[in-house]
Amino acid sequence: MKKLALIPVFLLIAAVSFAQIDEEEGAEEYSDGSTLEQPTQPVRPAVEHSWEQEDIGDFATQVPYVHQRQADVMYYITIWRRIDLREKMNHHLYFPQEKRGTWRSLGQVILDAVDLENAENNQDALPFYTDEFCNIPQSLEQTKAALVERRTIPKYDPETFELIGEEEIVEQHAAKEISYYDIKELWFFDKERSVLEVRILEVAPKIEYEKVLNTGPQEGDEEAVGGVKQTRTLGHIYYDELRPYLAQQEVFNVRNNAQRPSFDDVLTWKREFSSYIYAEQNVYNDRWISDYILNARDQRIESDKITDKIRSFEHELWEF
Repeated sequence: MKKLALIPVFLLIAAVSFAQIDEEEGAEEYSDGSTLEQPTQPVRPAVEHSWEQEDIGDFATQVPYVHQRQADVMYYITIWRRIDLREKMNHHLYFPQEKRGTWRSLGQVILDAVDLENAENNQDALPFYTDEFCNIPQSLEQTKAALVERRTIPKYDPETFELIGEEEIVEQHAAKEISYYDIKELWFFDKERSVLEVRILEVAPKIEYEKVLNTGPQEGDEEAVGGVKQTRTLGHIYYDELRPYLAQQEVFNVRNNAQRPSFDDVLTWKREFSSYIYAEQNVYNDRWISDYILNARDQRIESDKITDKIRSFEHELWEF
């Protein structure tokens, strides 16, 4: 009888021992901090097709320009235009707002190429420049500061609701807040090939965010907060340095998703985007259309006039 009474005790001890072993094995941590139950590293590339998908980054390179002799350029004009991502035709440049599988927006491609976290040790990181001529590199601190919004809010005692100081809030801007791209273009006529061509010289991403205005405590110890839309330029990018990164990212094709172009195809060659001209090269050097035309409707009319002037130059060279 004593032996039979000890059997349940041995079974209970064995069950507890195995449970502890399983718990210790399940809690085993890897070098990256992940556990067996919750791995953080991907086990395979993003699954998006039922067939084997080749990585576009392994073989994609930008299509080189045709060699251009300066002696063959009989006419050229420099213009500045703006791509507004709020327009429906430009949604393929703006979406997805967050990275999904292999899909990235144009803004996310640029921020990934800049690689702010490892830019100091990454020799291939895309540099920003201080102006449109792209000859003076922008410091890493300036680039990081452009992507951060700092503001202070009053801090109150939770019991007496008395003002006891201020608290600083740091907000990090993301790629989805890039709402515009200002691009500088060169339109020229090559008399050797008898063609009018365009080349993008530089790109300036601009973020739009709501700046919070703190006016101090009001009646009832409530904070009066107002929002004002602000636009900030992250920096200037030399387009030829950006093209290798654009060539490695596919873009959603509305017509046929099996024939997906790259961002380099869309921007450089197909020019599948909607934009408007806000300045042309002039004797005043830096005068925009908005400086001498105040009405928004008339500004767009002036923008269309500049576009027609470029097209008319090519047409007037021929006789029919």
